[in-house]
Amino acid sequence: MTGVRRTGSTRGVSFEPTPLRGPRPAPPPEPADRAGITEDARELARALQAVQAAPDVRELRIAALRKAIAEGRYQPDPREIARKLMERGGFDPEGTS
Repeated sequence: MTGVRRTGSTRGVSFEPTPLRGPRPAPPPEPADRAGITEDARELARALQAVQAAPDVRELRIAALRKAIAEGRYQPDPREIARKLMERGGFDPEGTS
């Protein structure tokens, strides 16, 4: 047994405890809080930049339609309008909404 030895005293045995392990190592440091931008956020930022850089087609389309109306050239087809409303779900054929 480690730390036990015979002596000449009346008790006959002395015990000197020895540590089973050396000094405990320091616990690893906790990870620091990290701030950063994820790849998803970078992709979203790139998409936003692309949208902002694109010309506003809607404004151009509205201006062209206004001009056509003013000049009497705009003749919408009611059947085409109804078809597109049905395709996009903007109309309830049952008339319940």
